[in-house]
Amino acid sequence: MLNEEFWTLEGPGTAHTRVLGSRFSARAFPLEAGESIESALSLSKKLYHDASHHCWASIERKDNDLVQTQSDAGEPKGTAGLPILQELRKAALENCGVIVTRWFGGTKLGTGGLVRAYGECAALAIQDAIKIQRRTGLIVVVDADYDMQNVVFQLATKFFAKVEGGGEGDGTVMRVRLKRKQVDDFIVALRDHSAGKLIGNVGDVWIS
Repeated sequence: MLNEEFWTLEGPGTAHTRVLGSRFSARAFPLEAGESIESALSLSKKLYHDASHHCWASIERKDNDLVQTQSDAGEPKGTAGLPILQELRKAALENCGVIVTRWFGGTKLGTGGLVRAYGECAALAIQDAIKIQRRTGLIVVVDADYDMQNVVFQLATKFFAKVEGGGEGDGTVMRVRLKRKQVDDFIVALRDHSAGKLIGNVGDVWIS
């Protein structure tokens, strides 16, 4: 089970380093709605089309699991993607990624040199970015007639939960943001306080 509170990046961070003629440019960024590691990688390749390598790593929350991915992008195995991923792990960050672009300078760095170069550039980009703590949980969806909406609002107050929706009309879909451990108790309370008229259905994950 994932923690309901986690740290991520509020915005991007960048860093630039040079090792024995090779140039490295790193960008750390949050992975939120509208941005994926694939889209960020595609943009990086367009902006730096003359680069030798675009190596990357990401840590994302997906289906209540923490998915960690990385790519050496043509560098020797374990010398680029893994060092970048390890820097994300050290920073204890989730829902974010780092891309490190390299321009080969003519001198081979060796496996140890590559590991240090990619790891250090990634670490500097992560340090440059602003961190923010996020909270997450599950949404319970309730279809409530206008005269029953007060029950939902009262229970949401009791559970210290935020409600989206509600208003005049024959029926309104209300979305209640709850902690995961509250969901079952809320659904039971909803049924009991409405004499079985209100049914809560578990919906999407929310993050704020």
